[in-house]
Amino acid sequence: KVHLSASKMNNMEIPRAAPLLLLLLGLASPASALSASSPLVRARVAAATAPAVHASPLLRRLHPPVASAATLQQPDAAASTAAVAPEDEWIARVDLAAFGKECRELGSRLEKGQGEADVKHLKRMILWSNLCGAVGVATMWMKPNFISVMGLSLWTMSRWTMIAHHTCHGGYNKQDDGTGRFTSLGFALGSVQRRAMDWLDWMLPEAWNVEHNNLHHFRTGEPGDPDLVERNLVTMRDFPLPAKLKYVAVAAVAAMWKWFYYAPNTYKQLRMHEMRRNGEEIPSSVDKHDPFTIGKFLPGMASEAPALGYNFVDYMRKVAGPFMLIRFLLLPAPLLLVNPLFFRRAVVNLLLADVMSNLHSFVIIATNHCGDDLYAFQNSVTPKSPSFFMRQVITSVNFRTSNGIRKDGTARPVHGITADANDFMHGWLNYQIEHHLWPDLSMLSYQKAAPLVRNLCAKHGVPYVQESVWLRLGKTISIIAGRTSMRRYPAAFNRPQDMVA
Repeated sequence: KVHLSASKMNNMEIPRAAPLLLLLLGLASPASALSASSPLVRARVAAATAPAVHASPLLRRLHPPVASAATLQQPDAAASTAAVAPEDEWIARVDLAAFGKECRELGSRLEKGQGEADVKHLKRMILWSNLCGAVGVATMWMKPNFISVMGLSLWTMSRWTMIAHHTCHGGYNKQDDGTGRFTSLGFALGSVQRRAMDWLDWMLPEAWNVEHNNLHHFRTGEPGDPDLVERNLVTMRDFPLPAKLKYVAVAAVAAMWKWFYYAPNTYKQLRMHEMRRNGEEIPSSVDKHDPFTIGKFLPGMASEAPALGYNFVDYMRKVAGPFMLIRFLLLPAPLLLVNPLFFRRAVVNLLLADVMSNLHSFVIIATNHCGDDLYAFQNSVTPKSPSFFMRQVITSVNFRTSNGIRKDGTARPVHGITADANDFMHGWLNYQIEHHLWPDLSMLSYQKAAPLVRNLCAKHGVPYVQESVWLRLGKTISIIAGRTSMRRYPAAFNRPQDMVA
């Protein structure tokens, strides 16, 4: 049994006996009413969410350069060199210039090697995704069942993490068939019809492209990274609840995270991007890095939406509404002509599949850059610089990949259908290291790249983390619960010519 005495509760700096539901409303929103009620949490949030400096002209438009985060204090150079932690000693031995040069060369070779085989592979993965959808749709009239739920869930997951993800990054731009559909400038963009045909999910594709392709990929592990789990869930980390209750809260969020947090937060990033593009200034009241959850639309919540020119009605009309209407009403609507009972069963199966898809995607996405063996950084580096390549490796993790790893640590050869099945179930997010080194490659290229990158990192002494997704989930939950923290990259080892001024 979980019991907190009244005396202990009175000593806490949060409202007494705060219910778990209140935590769920605030855990993905560090500046929520919950965190604002606590001076301790407020101070931690202010430190953990301090914005970063930014590099390229595009990124300056997305987030103007500002001060670095206070939580990652820059140590004295001499002291850092003398007192460097044993797990960080490898940093002083790495020849960053040589490592960066080989990363650029390998990326160039992989890009030049793409062709018809990559297109055929993409089409095969689309076929697999569509087959999952066909099974789910064909059986969703039945009583709620595992086959229907899994088919619909895998259809949703694979359409996002595999097909949309790599297409929107431009992984197939140079293999375009002339239609422009499977390119970063055409896929799922421009209309509800295009969105419904290419990639229908809670997130607006245009919003996801800004939040993920630009901000997350160019600021991975930095204060400006919108997907920094440790910072985004600071309320959960600081909240004085027993670990078991925090685990319950994590499970609840995992089951709804796309509509609860990810869709509204990506839309917030899109609105700020559009304002900058139009020459408008972002109001000072808006915390650019504070996650925006659906709960912020509730009365009394400190919502940035009005300052950014939108409200809940706008959000529903442009973002969540079309998905809800098409997925949960129009898709099963023909069953009303047969039997209203079949329609009701289909809606239940679709809702269960959405929960399953949320859980599946949380397991393979939230774990990509989280763990006490991965690094967080206090400032930004120039994209494609040697430091940038190194950072992508040490703040990312691979799961089981297509080639697998022998007991002696060497990689096995890529192996066809079995490889694709493994990678399909991981949403092709098991190549996170290779993907962050070169985001605009194809899925097939990442299969080829993994053993090469692993050997390259071994050659230069750069840590290459690869573990089961279940082990990584445990490490991610430990971070979220506040039991462990990300490693802090020693600022004394930053390469000056790579840093953003």
